[in-house]
Amino acid sequence: MCILLFKLKSGFSYELVLAEKLFSLGARTPLVVSLCNFSKKTAIRLYKATQQRSPKQGLLPYDQTWIIRSSVNNLHASIFLGIFQDLTNLQTDDDHDARLFITAYELYCQVVANNPRPSKLEKSVAQFILLDINRAWELNHQFNSNLLNLVICKKCQARFLRLNTLKDPFEQCPICEVWADRIGRRRWSSAKAKQIA
Repeated sequence: MCILLFKLKSGFSYELVLAEKLFSLGARTPLVVSLCNFSKKTAIRLYKATQQRSPKQGLLPYDQTWIIRSSVNNLHASIFLGIFQDLTNLQTDDDHDARLFITAYELYCQVVANNPRPSKLEKSVAQFILLDINRAWELNHQFNSNLLNLVICKKCQARFLRLNTLKDPFEQCPICEVWADRIGRRRWSSAKAKQIA
């Protein structure tokens, strides 16, 4: 019956596979609705069928200042959005946005899981993955709305995210403009300057 249904709806089986993959990565139903062109009702049914439980309720994580709360957050967001933008620039017309998003997120997960020296914040989560897929989607929206942009550090040449919504855009490299406090937490250089003043 299911195979017949897939044959009748062209492209539906592909969307179904993408939705299942997104759910397995921790995506919530609003993200699947956006990327796979399913109705909310269909996305909820698919979630229940694939995850054997009801989906989590509530809004997706939206925090405009998440990337500046810690240098580690900025580093993770910069890795993901850098990968996603590179893939987007290489895409062809027949590439699917959901497939590109999934690929970028999986590459991000592989990169951070191989961190030889994780910070205390990274050690507190499984496989050092601080950026969940739902927040990654929200960061992508912020990037596309020009609330964030990628810049190159003049010292270390790393590509990192800058928050454009502050009066003076927040622009500190999460690699070379940080220091560690007494208990090993990474802090922005500007926080040390405020502490000294």
